[in-house]
Amino acid sequence: MHKITYPLLAITLILSCCSCKTSKKCAQNGNYPLIGTQWNLVALEGAELDYDFAMRPFVTFDTAGHLKGNLGCNTFFGSYETTKKHKMTVNYEGSTKRLCSQMGVEKQFTAAWRMDINRYELKGEELILYSGEDEIMRFSGTDLSKKE
Repeated sequence: MHKITYPLLAITLILSCCSCKTSKKCAQNGNYPLIGTQWNLVALEGAELDYDFAMRPFVTFDTAGHLKGNLGCNTFFGSYETTKKHKMTVNYEGSTKRLCSQMGVEKQFTAAWRMDINRYELKGEELILYSGEDEIMRFSGTDLSKKE
């Protein structure tokens, strides 16, 4: 009985540690996976952001290849694809059209989504999106399953 129990327990433990519970697209190199995390914007094109507006800009990615988030005032949506080699393509599809008092960061964030994003990197609790070698956006992760 013990000859079967211990190997099965070991296999189960190994598989649970190595598997990504959200999707096969989910590359877990950092503390947070791409999918199942709210990614809060912290920098645009290398410049740290000063948050003096109503809502902090963020993005989330789902298992069906959709992205959505907030630009600081308006919500936005689009689609994305990734590969195992951390390649990424993004299709920014649109946003709501509310007029808010602080639109500067929102305009920059919208323009960044329209750039040729072609690579991503998960570093600890950060997600970094690149166009070629240039960092376009940097985000800090929040686990959606722990959010109230």
